[in-house]
Amino acid sequence: MEEIQTRMEDLAGKHRRSTADESEFDELRTEFDDLKKHVDKLDRTTELARASRGGSSRFRVEAGSPRDEHQADGHSLRDNAMRLLDGAVRNNRLPAHGAEVVEGLMHTGPQSAQTWAQRYTLAAGSEHYERAFAKKFADPDTGHLLWTNEEAEAWRTVATVAAEERAMSTTDSAGGYLSPLVIEPSILLTSSGSISPLRQISRNVTTISDAWQGVTSAGVTAEWLAEANQAADASPTVAQPSIPVWKAGAFVPYSYEIGDDATNFMVELAKLLVDSYDQLTATAFATGSGSGQPTGLITKLVASSGTVSLVAPAVAESFTAADIYATQLALPPRFQARASWNAALGTIQAARQFESTNGAIRFPEMAANPPQLLGRPLYENSAMDGSINPAASENNYSLCYGDFSHFVIVSRIGSRIEPIQNLVGANHRPTGQRGAFLWARVGSDVVVPQAFRLLSIPTTA
Repeated sequence: MEEIQTRMEDLAGKHRRSTADESEFDELRTEFDDLKKHVDKLDRTTELARASRGGSSRFRVEAGSPRDEHQADGHSLRDNAMRLLDGAVRNNRLPAHGAEVVEGLMHTGPQSAQTWAQRYTLAAGSEHYERAFAKKFADPDTGHLLWTNEEAEAWRTVATVAAEERAMSTTDSAGGYLSPLVIEPSILLTSSGSISPLRQISRNVTTISDAWQGVTSAGVTAEWLAEANQAADASPTVAQPSIPVWKAGAFVPYSYEIGDDATNFMVELAKLLVDSYDQLTATAFATGSGSGQPTGLITKLVASSGTVSLVAPAVAESFTAADIYATQLALPPRFQARASWNAALGTIQAARQFESTNGAIRFPEMAANPPQLLGRPLYENSAMDGSINPAASENNYSLCYGDFSHFVIVSRIGSRIEPIQNLVGANHRPTGQRGAFLWARVGSDVVVPQAFRLLSIPTTA
């Protein structure tokens, strides 16, 4: 098995593989699976023999190819993780868009990150871990005594995955319990308290460190060349943006009665935690200061106004149909193909009322489902209300138009929840409640300000 594994590593490391290499890889995988089944059979025989003598053994050989780790059932980590996601969506334990986020984590980034994401999905998404988690929070002191063997094993597996994450990180994240997949706030992404499309339309990346390191460039300039002419130096100016992740926390009290009901507890806890986390991050993604919290989209574009990110209104202190056309035309052509709009509901409703000179609705496509504006998708963003600097003359940043793949949201997957055993009231007497303190780490920033245009309508204070 070790010899096969070494050869498979050599084949997997090739930049280009021939048909013969692919055939050899498949044959090696089949042989590896046969040997693995044989080893498992020997393990079971040994276990039965020890049990018959009154002993016990937990001996087990764990092995898998570096390209596609296999488990005891013969399926790869990725296959089993995908089956878990499919089952969670069918059973309404996880929304479909949340499963898509997890699937993306398992297919992007370096191989080590993909493998960890697959292990995390299988561990934190286990129904046995959900039940163990609920019992532990219902009674933090003795809840583990009620675990079944499967729940105890699931808890140990999650603890191992969490330890691996800490080992890969530059800081220690010890403390608290890894959140079950079905209440992971970075995955559920839904809330009725705010309407923010930024997680859905922006570039979402994950990290296991304190910051995400990227590479951006304004691009390379091509040219036409005559025969035997020397080409110009087209070396691009490369930037290396670094987006830190900041800790966001949410505390949720819950009664003993809710904690006793394991099923209801998980549902209610997920609602409360996700709602609070989503409202907090929705505001930060739009107007976050970048100090102790993510850098917001509007904040960065206003700070980058020297790169002509801002568009002035056609009529001072007024919002007109001409401003919509001007905002779209101000964006360079290279960013137009994937551009979309963000605006608060008040701005959208005002634009829907614009009429032509003959009384016709000027932007009828805004009534479509999904709505569009000048041929590009339109998204409501409730966090765009408000002023960046309300103490001075007010600036109403009404419309944002651009390629949102250049707004990066960084999530450090693997939030933690710390149980608080008993809560007390103002007189220091128990209230019959426990608490759950969740913290997660997230960051955001605009990496290419030139990819956006922001309609700014200054008004007198």
